[in-house]
Amino acid sequence: MGRKIGLKFVPMVVMVSIMFSISAMAADGKWAQIQKTGKLVVGNCPEYPPFSFRDTNNKIEGFDTDFAKALGDALGLEMVMKDTAWEGLVAGMKKGDHDIIISCISPETATRASKNVNMSIPYHQVSEIIITRASVEDINSKEDLSGKIVGVQTNCTSEAAVDNLKNKGIVTKDIRRYERNAEALIDLKNGRVDAVVVGFAYAATTVKGNSDLKIINDPVKSVDVVVVMDHGEDELTRKINDAIKMVKSNGAFDKAYQKWLSL
Repeated sequence: MGRKIGLKFVPMVVMVSIMFSISAMAADGKWAQIQKTGKLVVGNCPEYPPFSFRDTNNKIEGFDTDFAKALGDALGLEMVMKDTAWEGLVAGMKKGDHDIIISCISPETATRASKNVNMSIPYHQVSEIIITRASVEDINSKEDLSGKIVGVQTNCTSEAAVDNLKNKGIVTKDIRRYERNAEALIDLKNGRVDAVVVGFAYAATTVKGNSDLKIINDPVKSVDVVVVMDHGEDELTRKINDAIKMVKSNGAFDKAYQKWLSL
């Protein structure tokens, strides 16, 4: 009988110990865990120049990277960029694949993926504008998208902007939704859509190397850009907000902006 009790008692002690460790980790919160590792892992989709893209050496660079590094410096942490598919940014964060998201993401886009997220104060604002072919003469404003076929990347601020056109009395003929902006632009060049709506900085970067395209600089919508954290990570959110304020005041944000976004 004594042996049986002993055999049952040992696993129970181990189980209690494991449960206590898990509870302690949960109580620590993400910020405490980040401090222990000294690293801030940032989820980012490098498919949106000049915010984020891969250079000729396959290294992620752009505004997002420089901004994330500035935040890391302000927090005394090493920044690690983690290449993540756009569709998996929020889900990956919730799984623990990365600590935060910096990927030119708006509050509306983040909450489309999950209503249970924390967000930082806005650190930038982007305007969603129109790209069309240089030969097109009947699109000169967002109102001219009425009766037109408009292309847009899904699950992003551009899609939300296009979906909102009807609320402004602008009724498109069709909205073609693509996995990536690059696919929409191919269809634009081939005449399968009349226009594509994208962020201004991305549009400027794209048109710069394509003389057959032009920008219609009449913003369809302007949105804030934020850093996204998991729901309930309030201390981490406060730390990120403090870091944003610091990089805005110490010149690091302006340096990254002038390098990548000043047109």
